[in-house]
Amino acid sequence: MRIQGAGGVQDNRIYEVEFKDAWRLIFDCLNDIGIDIDERDETKFVIHAHKGKKFFDITLEDLGDGGVQLYFDQHKKYLEVYTWRPDYSDVDAFYKLYEQRLIEMRAFVRCTTCGFKVRANTKFCPECGTRLTFNEDATDNSSEKKGLFDSIFRRKGD
Repeated sequence: MRIQGAGGVQDNRIYEVEFKDAWRLIFDCLNDIGIDIDERDETKFVIHAHKGKKFFDITLEDLGDGGVQLYFDQHKKYLEVYTWRPDYSDVDAFYKLYEQRLIEMRAFVRCTTCGFKVRANTKFCPECGTRLTFNEDATDNSSEKKGLFDSIFRRKGD
């Protein structure tokens, strides 16, 4: 939900992601879009930051069961009664990057041995060779008997 007014904007969104991953991802995104962190509170999970004359307050709330709510408040140092050209580009850039990184994060995992970033369905780490057990519960159907479709449509050489 986005609320605009008085030279700023407040936006909050809900995501299905583990809290610690969401918290870490906020810092990566702020850094990548050039927002400087002034203060961070690791107990209340609040970040105060700025970029030029814009100030930001970011809060992360744990909703439990793998859900988080992210509050992003952009404002100026002093309240403005009239703003002729509202500029929410940094808020939009943050959320666009944050959501893109969430998609990437779900597609990749880190090797438990060396920390190398690998696709979630990889069986062995290409960097250190460790067997990855992220998908142990996945069913492997490679040894199943071929079905009717396979017996009718054979490739050359089979």
